[in-house]
Amino acid sequence: MPNDALLLRLNALRGDDPSLTNGNSNHLPMVLAALHALGAAPARLDAYAEAQRGLIRPLAVQTPAGGFAASWADFEAQIAADGRDAVLRRELPHLLEGLVTAAFHGLIRLAYGVRFGVDVETAAGLAVLSAFRRETPLPTAAGSTGAAEGLRSLSQGTALANVVFERPMIMGRLAEVLAHPAFLAAVPPLRIEKGAARAWHSLAVTAARLYRATGDFTALHLVTGLHALRVLWPWMAAPEPVLQRYWLAFCAAYVAIGRPWPMSLRPLPDPLPPWAALRAAAIASSDDHVIKLVDSCDALARDFDPDTSELPGLLHACAAQVVTADTH
Repeated sequence: MPNDALLLRLNALRGDDPSLTNGNSNHLPMVLAALHALGAAPARLDAYAEAQRGLIRPLAVQTPAGGFAASWADFEAQIAADGRDAVLRRELPHLLEGLVTAAFHGLIRLAYGVRFGVDVETAAGLAVLSAFRRETPLPTAAGSTGAAEGLRSLSQGTALANVVFERPMIMGRLAEVLAHPAFLAAVPPLRIEKGAARAWHSLAVTAARLYRATGDFTALHLVTGLHALRVLWPWMAAPEPVLQRYWLAFCAAYVAIGRPWPMSLRPLPDPLPPWAALRAAAIASSDDHVIKLVDSCDALARDFDPDTSELPGLLHACAAQVVTADTH
């Protein structure tokens, strides 16, 4: 299906809100783009959209000035006037200082819009980042660590041993974790001196291992969020501070799901199902997270050489794990 057919379907959602009538996040635009990327037929996209239609909350119910609706309209106008590239280069440095919970849906929705050249979705992603922005501090510690070593220190250290987090929903829990002084004092900085590309790779490998060890919904978002960062990389003038802030959100996610360690990988069939079978299973799935994770894993695995990186194998296993869980 050519991108213009995807554009027509996403434009049809122009009046949707980023949250649904049940209070959950609206994944539909992202899922349509992921299905398109996986090779789904137009009829499958339409069937998925139709099944979700009753949950979509129209923007008309959102009244506060300066919220998502106003931001969306403003970014659409900016893109129409100045072009997508100029707006991304101008707005991303400021918006990416506010990752926190927007490290997930804001980034992911924006990346899908950019990936497929859909201006209405690019504007929507920027609007999510803007409407839910909360500045994320940069680490202040003098030392440095790789991602896996940093998670191990958070798990095995004593700083968080007696801290109890109360909020049950994951986005609320993330905000609670990020506001806790004990957490902010305990988080080590990512080893940026490796260079931004290597730092991203360290995060991606560790996110994939965390998902393989836990099957956790939040860990899944770390993988798809890092895919989004990679898509947006060309428009980042300074990616290293963005990675530092993402690292803080990454650590908050790790703490929010209970600081699991050691990260023992869950068993999977050997050999793994081929990618074609995993893509087909994701296309047939009714679970938006299955669809998006398989798309991210598939796209990212193509970018790395399995002879020089463990990431393709880990991503293949992540895709197999989420599909297996979805079908059992």
